[in-house]
Amino acid sequence: MRDESNIVFSVFTSVILAGLLFQAANAIELRVVMPRLLELCVCYWVLSAPARVGIIFAFSVGILISLIEGSLVGAASIGLSVVAYVLLQNIYTIRQLDWISQTVVIFLLLGISVALQRVVLAAVGVPSDGLGYLIAVIISALLWRAVNVVIDVARFRIAQLL
Repeated sequence: MRDESNIVFSVFTSVILAGLLFQAANAIELRVVMPRLLELCVCYWVLSAPARVGIIFAFSVGILISLIEGSLVGAASIGLSVVAYVLLQNIYTIRQLDWISQTVVIFLLLGISVALQRVVLAAVGVPSDGLGYLIAVIISALLWRAVNVVIDVARFRIAQLL
């Protein structure tokens, strides 16, 4: 069992760092190839600490994503809430999967999340850019294992410091 004493600090640190990287990528228009780091952080924390992190956290991070992207507030929140719900309902099954299967599940969930965001934006009249968003989703899914390991190591180091 992991140490849960520093979970709040670790969650906020990872979200802030991922948000800063996401903001930097949006500033220089690397959005097409930049992995969806905030969404990966949500998936990691929902799988790692489901008792403390859940749908409300995912909704809040979705609002942060909408603010960073400069889009309709709440558009990303719907997709991330659905992702958190699916992860919470199937948490024990997903935890038992090997890394390749988890990568496929993360790809499907992130694809659904971003597709829902695009549907909401299309409903209010924002023109769609096609299926280009899938490039970032594929890159994100391929980086799932690396992000998981990096956050685990950082979480362990923070626990040692505190």
